[in-house]
Amino acid sequence: MKYIISFLSIFFLCGCSKDDSAGSRTFTPEDLTVLSLTSIVGEAVPMPLGDTGSPASLNTISISGTVDSQSGLELTGLKVSVRVLGANGTPLGISEAVCTPSEIAPGASCTFSITVVLEGADYKTSHSIEITPSCDQGTGTLRLVPVTWPDS
Repeated sequence: MKYIISFLSIFFLCGCSKDDSAGSRTFTPEDLTVLSLTSIVGEAVPMPLGDTGSPASLNTISISGTVDSQSGLELTGLKVSVRVLGANGTPLGISEAVCTPSEIAPGASCTFSITVVLEGADYKTSHSIEITPSCDQGTGTLRLVPVTWPDS
């Protein structure tokens, strides 16, 4: 009799402790992360001559990558916010872009491509980039990426 009770206890213990690989049914910041970055490109774009007659340039940083969901929820309204930071965390530029696709199934991923305009700053003065994924269900985990530029 005690062997039957032991067997049933183990059977119910294993049967009731199902591993839900799709994640939880409640959103947490750890459920949404920037999985990989495919490119970070700094560029000084020449602009037409200004009022002073001297050439000007517009500095930008373009970033693309993948956002990954470990959530058990379908996520909607996916987007990323990017802040480019200079020395001592000084903000140089900020931008936001919608991910493709903007809605994903549980455990899926999406991509993003975004350009941040740096008003009055050379892209080579940037030291780090903050990328924060978010969706209608909440804000994901911020990823801080240090950057160094050739010839800087």
